[in-house]
Parts: sequence; structure tokens; C-alpha cells
Amino acid sequence: MRPPAIDAAAAILVFGGLFGLTQLLVGDFAITGSLPAKVPVVGVALILNVASTIFGLTTRIGRYWLPALNLAGLFAILYLLAAGPRLNLVLGLAYALAFGLLLRERRWFAQMAAGRRAQGGR
Repeated sequence: MRPPAIDAAAAILVFGGLFGLTQLLVGDFAITGSLPAKVPVVGVALILNVASTIFGLTTRIGRYWLPALNLAGLFAILYLLAAGPRLNLVLGLAYALAFGLLLRERRWFAQMAAGRRAQGGR
């Protein structure tokens, strides 16, 4: 049975990724703030937001724990460093919460990996 903390962390990652993608579509960039959003910055933001959404979905099934943990930590730092508007502060704290939840539930991910290994690596 999946711990509720995993669902919460996954929801934060998925919501954060989808929110970031909508920010890119609208042209209002939460992370870059007042920096001009040049093409490389937008490209990196697109990749990170898609990754956040994908890792949020895959953590629910017990996969890709370490990349999801690292991405949540990266987003927490980026949003908290750009903490001008309240939105950045809220997103930074949400990603920090996801980081903490993923870190706390690392044993569950280890159990899921051990179960996959016992079944033949699927």
C-alpha cells in the first residue's frame, strides 16, 4: 500500500510541473521573475516542468525516486531564491515539502525496488 505522503509529493510535482508549463504558455515566468526570458531559459524551464510532471506520475508507482527528489530540491531552491512574489514563496515551500516527503519515504521506494528485483527486474 502506498503511503499518503507519496501521493502528496507526487501531486505537488505534477501540479508544479503543469503550473510551470501554463506559465510558459501565458508568458508569465514565475522562476525567472524580472529576468528576460530568453530562448535557452525557456527551453530549460520547459524540460524541467515536463520532468516534474513525469516524475510526479512515476513516483506514485515507486519509480524514479532519486531524480524526483533532486528535481523537487532544485525547484525549491529556485523558487525560494526568486522569492519576490508570494507565488514563488508558496511554490518554493510546496516543493520543499515534496522534497521532505520523498526523503522521509525512501524506505518505501527501496521496498518497491526490491519487489521488482524479486519479480525479475520488471
